[in-house]
Amino acid sequence: MRFNMLCALIVSVGLSTSVFAANTHEHRRLVNVSGQGAVSVVPDAFTVSVVLEERGPVVSKLNQQMSDRLASVVQFLLKSGVEEKHIQSMSVNLNPWYEHTPNGRQDKGFILTREVRVTSTALQSYDSLLDGILGRGVDRIQRFEFINLDAGEAYQQALIAAVQDAKVRAGLLAREMGVKLGNVITINESAGHSMPPVMATMRMKDEMSSSLPGQSDITATVSVSFELIEKYH
Repeated sequence: MRFNMLCALIVSVGLSTSVFAANTHEHRRLVNVSGQGAVSVVPDAFTVSVVLEERGPVVSKLNQQMSDRLASVVQFLLKSGVEEKHIQSMSVNLNPWYEHTPNGRQDKGFILTREVRVTSTALQSYDSLLDGILGRGVDRIQRFEFINLDAGEAYQQALIAAVQDAKVRAGLLAREMGVKLGNVITINESAGHSMPPVMATMRMKDEMSSSLPGQSDITATVSVSFELIEKYH
């Protein structure tokens, strides 16, 4: 994975001079800063969720038809090099099937749907993989996105950069005020982290083989409070 540290953006910088120090008559002076770090990553995999659908009056028959189609899709994926652990059969839904006619609403039976999620690192051949899935009875593609399998490692790098950014900003403020930084009083990590964006659209088939996803940013933000002390304290 290739990491490129980006310039960090300040979220908020504040100065507090009214925090009372416990068991003393002095006021503790603090500087509160927020630091942000970002890491640029290149997606190394893609994930696609597809939906299989069966309609009819008999649930047992629908379930058998669904199982046959799912087996065909899974067999194709395994032959295409997708690992079994990266093929997840997700939610299964069974709903009444009604159709509106000139004579009113008619009960046609049931609609059975099943969602399957597939993850693959074969970025160069994702178009042929999708064609193969669709050619084996998949009714629609629910979602498609490029992802990075090591996003957790990238986030840790971004978190380190965010802490360093906060320290640099606090030091700059302290120097301008003619004081120096003391101990860290509090440090808080913002919940969650940004992930590579979902592909909103796909290129035409004749462009797919030469098109690869670009870089995406994973960011982290921390809020840190430092004590301020006199230089000759």
